[in-house]
Amino acid sequence: MKKKLIKLLAIVLTVVLGSVGCSQENKKNTNNKDNIISEYNIQKSDYIHLTMLFPETINPILNKDKSVVYIMNLIYDGLFEIDKDYNVEPRLVEKYSVSSDGKSIKITLNSNAKWHDNNNITSSDISYTIDLIKKTSDSPYVSLVENIQSINILDSKSFTIKLKENDPFILNKLTFPIVSKKNMSGLSTSEMKEYKNNFVGNGPYKIKKYEDRQYIILERNEDYFGDLSENRKEIYVKMVPDKESQTEMVLALDSDIANITLADLSKFEGKKEFNITKYEGRNYEMVMFNYDNEYLDDVNFRKAIISAIDREKLLKEAYVGNVNLSNFPLNTSSKYYNSNIKEIAYDKDESLKYLLSGLKSVNQSMEDKKQAEENKANSEELQGIVEDNSTSSKTTSDFTKKEIKEILNKIELKIVVSENNSERIKVAQTIREDLDRIGIKTVINELNNKDLDKALNSKDYDLAIVGYSLPSIPDARDILKACHIKDEKLSTYITSLGNSTSEYETKKIYSQIQKYTVEQGLFISLGILDNFVVSNKRLEGIIHPNDFDIYKGISNLQMNK
Repeated sequence: MKKKLIKLLAIVLTVVLGSVGCSQENKKNTNNKDNIISEYNIQKSDYIHLTMLFPETINPILNKDKSVVYIMNLIYDGLFEIDKDYNVEPRLVEKYSVSSDGKSIKITLNSNAKWHDNNNITSSDISYTIDLIKKTSDSPYVSLVENIQSINILDSKSFTIKLKENDPFILNKLTFPIVSKKNMSGLSTSEMKEYKNNFVGNGPYKIKKYEDRQYIILERNEDYFGDLSENRKEIYVKMVPDKESQTEMVLALDSDIANITLADLSKFEGKKEFNITKYEGRNYEMVMFNYDNEYLDDVNFRKAIISAIDREKLLKEAYVGNVNLSNFPLNTSSKYYNSNIKEIAYDKDESLKYLLSGLKSVNQSMEDKKQAEENKANSEELQGIVEDNSTSSKTTSDFTKKEIKEILNKIELKIVVSENNSERIKVAQTIREDLDRIGIKTVINELNNKDLDKALNSKDYDLAIVGYSLPSIPDARDILKACHIKDEKLSTYITSLGNSTSEYETKKIYSQIQKYTVEQGLFISLGILDNFVVSNKRLEGIIHPNDFDIYKGISNLQMNK
């Protein structure tokens, strides 16, 4: 009985002490009972704490999850990388040169670049990685290597990549991670996915410890060839089930850094524990015209619409100011974006002038077509009899205000927008209000995704408010083609862009395209949405995130004293 009593007291004491410990821990780590409770106080931890979703694989070529990509960027380098301004810069590459015809690129690797097992990174590793991506049809990088015809290895650190055809954006496509031929060669796809076969990287951090579906600890790669802070901290990466958990862990001070959505921004604003870093993302917003509409096919009518819309006010109201005004589908900090080209200004008086010119032009065109058809019918009927057309109807230049109003009453533009996007619905409503002020009637159709796709494909719209994700490659051609713009000169520009063989030529053509699209009012460019990274203020230093690498600059972060 005594032994049982002692055992019972021991259990009770353990529970009480445990409860006290948990209570103290909870006080340190959270002020909200709904927050995630940490295993220990990270405020006193020497690690930088990050999170990622449970990975299917940590093989950087086979992984498809963005949160895992962000962590793999710390472990693996590519030949080139995308900097904070969305421009390309060398990483494993020491020097390179592109041939005059743009069909090949000679590359020399950094002489000090090594794998985490201390073996040199060689030309064979590059060749192996490209072949592996080509053989892996579901790799997220497969489109980046489609144009590569072959690789000619010159020596262990030099090689030439030959392309099937000229590619003005080839450097941007060589940003995929490089894997070790020695460690990957001979493995099946399933074996490549196993975490135990993916411990050897080449980046600034290497895997120190890995607990499957629990955490990874990253330590500094002391032999890294890049210029990094010697005081950079080790990184503890917690694996979590979903994106919401990543946000909540930062909010609960159980993680140090995470990218958050605009919807979650209010949770962190005004709280002294956090820093918020805003950066330009890749979500581009625009309004497309349907050129099958005779009025919208007229440049002056399009300009009337554009100049009637106060874009700055629209963006402020619809996107709460978290958007960068842009006149073209390129990141505004890209070397190919020409910020000196000014869009058509908001001006109601000018809008009315454009509107009058557009209506005259379109109606004159309609009259000309009608007259041509009548003349054709008459010529077939009268055969050889000379007809006097001098008494034909008056020209549109003689239209009165009443007649112009009557014409406008016959026009109603259909605006289509996703019913699931409140920001774009606000854009549609603002455009409707602005166009109503110059006499143009509109109707808004809020559609589900399936019906919206159907409307876009069948051109069952006049104005479509849409968004596109800008690719890692600064190539706007696909977005321009998706607008179905009827313009031969633009088509010529697009062809010229694809044939460019130098950065100088590409910049020049892009400036011409941007200037032309603005002058002709070929679409309404709204802007590029901001993204956000929130960080614990216990970290000091500046990171430089972009949408491909939210932890860029993390090696500069130190713990606040």
